[in-house]
Amino acid sequence: MYLETLEPTRSPVPSMMHCRRSLSGDFVFLSQNETVSFAAEACIDVLRSANRLTGQDGYSWTHHTGEECLEDGPICGPDQTLVLVGGVENPWQPSPEYLHDLRACIRNAARICVVGAAIFVPLAAGVLGTKQLSVHPNFRPGVRETGRMLELTEGATCHHKALSSAVSPTAAIRMMVELVGARDGEFTRATLAKYLGLSDPDEDAGMAEHWRYKRMAQGNLVISEALKIMQDHLEDTLNVGQIADILDVSPRKLERGFRDLLHQTPLKVYRDLRLDRARSLLAQTSLPLNEVSVACGFSNVTLMKKWFIEKYGELPGQVRQHAFGGVLRT
Repeated sequence: MYLETLEPTRSPVPSMMHCRRSLSGDFVFLSQNETVSFAAEACIDVLRSANRLTGQDGYSWTHHTGEECLEDGPICGPDQTLVLVGGVENPWQPSPEYLHDLRACIRNAARICVVGAAIFVPLAAGVLGTKQLSVHPNFRPGVRETGRMLELTEGATCHHKALSSAVSPTAAIRMMVELVGARDGEFTRATLAKYLGLSDPDEDAGMAEHWRYKRMAQGNLVISEALKIMQDHLEDTLNVGQIADILDVSPRKLERGFRDLLHQTPLKVYRDLRLDRARSLLAQTSLPLNEVSVACGFSNVTLMKKWFIEKYGELPGQVRQHAFGGVLRT
């Protein structure tokens, strides 16, 4: 895997400027056909999870299936990442009538990602701007014949210059996680991998809200440990003084650290962690609301409902209804 051109924190020397610009958070997915559209949706789920973990809408996306979508005009702008998603059985040989439009899209995009059989699209268009890429074994003979000067890497993913590649739809998920990590840092990459089940989770992996605040703590030991204590005591909630005593710091220092790094009071962060847990219990269990409120450290259901509506904009009962019956359609 080649990450030297993906790291956005390195010195912005002239040769790196294009690659820094190529790390766009706005993605356009074009699936070869309906049989591989699931892979694009899996990649989109990575972006959706990244937004959830970071607490920001830093990633956006659109998804098209089949080359016919090009009839309506360009689907990718210069500030977007174009992801071409193919399978692992049949090479994606673009139709001659759409080859010109595909070439324009590839040239226009900030970054190109090719998955599986999609490697043949930029090859056919004659716009493959890299010499290093990952190719599925099924396609290596054809790729070698088409691009004799290419260096085919052994990894399942590869990032070189403004092109990322993945050998298969499954490897595409890993490719997307790596792209997120290049934009948002190694902590986010590792956390996202654990969140998605791509690596073994820690015993204290926690919930999404916990990871979001831990990321904001930027490695500060006192704040990180305070977050862990809060996560471990969601049911029997502690006050700021008790948490400070466990950490052997003053309550004032703890509050100042939360304000400077998390931009919240310890009480607000603690409540967010408990609400995140409540939302998970409502969506995944059949526990009555009063038991959920107790399990998350709220003194009564009314209080939990108040804070829940303020944070999520819906009633706890609505989350439960959606979880067991799906989103209601009128």
